[in-house]
Amino acid sequence: MPATFNISEAASRAGVSADTIRYYERVGVLPQAPRTASGYRRYSDETVARIAFVRNAAAFGFPLKELAGFLRARDHGRPPCRSVKSAGERLLAEMDRQLAALADARHQLAATLEDWDRRLAAAPEGTPARLLESLAGVSVSAGRRRRERPAPPSSCPSSRSPSRPRARRP
Repeated sequence: MPATFNISEAASRAGVSADTIRYYERVGVLPQAPRTASGYRRYSDETVARIAFVRNAAAFGFPLKELAGFLRARDHGRPPCRSVKSAGERLLAEMDRQLAALADARHQLAATLEDWDRRLAAAPEGTPARLLESLAGVSVSAGRRRRERPAPPSSCPSSRSPSRPRARRP
């Protein structure tokens, strides 16, 4: 009979918290642990190895719910190989899309910085170059969905005119 240990020891060996192990059981990436007569969960080295696998697969981007389906199929003798490969291809395509969006955002930021260099060179010392206002015309998507918000009322702290006093807060 293989050696077993409690949830604290399993968590320590796997490098996760006991709550993570309980969560993995709830979502189905770990089978329910056998319990002692007094109700304590017991884990084995096999469980620790499965936790490491789940963490690695999740780091690649596999959703836990999808992993649970793969593992259930495998545990019931139905190899999920084609489904796993298909999911991996989907994740790779999504990564490629995100990388392309990030490369575009990088290009846009580099162009914006060049524009700011020109603006700063043309602005006399102590006058605003309106750098933040220039962002209103730039459209960047780095793979994130974001809601458009109104532009802030001011740009740089130095953009305040010396003849205009700072507004006091009540």
